[in-house]
Amino acid sequence: MTVPNTTTPRRAAVYRLYDAQGTLLYIGSAYDPEKRCRAHRTKPWWPEVARREDQWFATRRKAYVGEMKAIAVEGAKHNQMGAPTYQTPDTEAVRRRKELAPLRQKLLEESWAVRRAACEAAQVAGATSEEAELTGKLAEIEFLEDTGLFAASVKERRRRLLTAAG
Repeated sequence: MTVPNTTTPRRAAVYRLYDAQGTLLYIGSAYDPEKRCRAHRTKPWWPEVARREDQWFATRRKAYVGEMKAIAVEGAKHNQMGAPTYQTPDTEAVRRRKELAPLRQKLLEESWAVRRAACEAAQVAGATSEEAELTGKLAEIEFLEDTGLFAASVKERRRRLLTAAG
């Protein structure tokens, strides 16, 4: 079984939605802007959308930074988060996320070390480079799953791994 190298960053886009007169309605970012825009169709402003423009970036992180800069500067009609007047809600969920951020970062860094160690051990045991890479990815996923803090990420990583494996 050949497993593609999923450590290569995936491209992502910043998309801009405009009405028929060219007024900027919304700015967002996504790996798949078409799919993301389908989710916007439930928004009350969606019927105003006449066209979309995509600006592609090499990584999701670069797209996200581009999105935040564009929202802050371009004044899209329906963006709230990231706009200069936006205030992060003071909720228990937001406070908890902020509180857990340093721990989550530390655990992510540890998961990378687990992945490298499992990959190296598999290679020493005679696995092919593809098998070793798969072993490392699975070890990383299991580590993150055991923390209980990355449920959505674990689910997505498993889905991508299964899709890539065929």
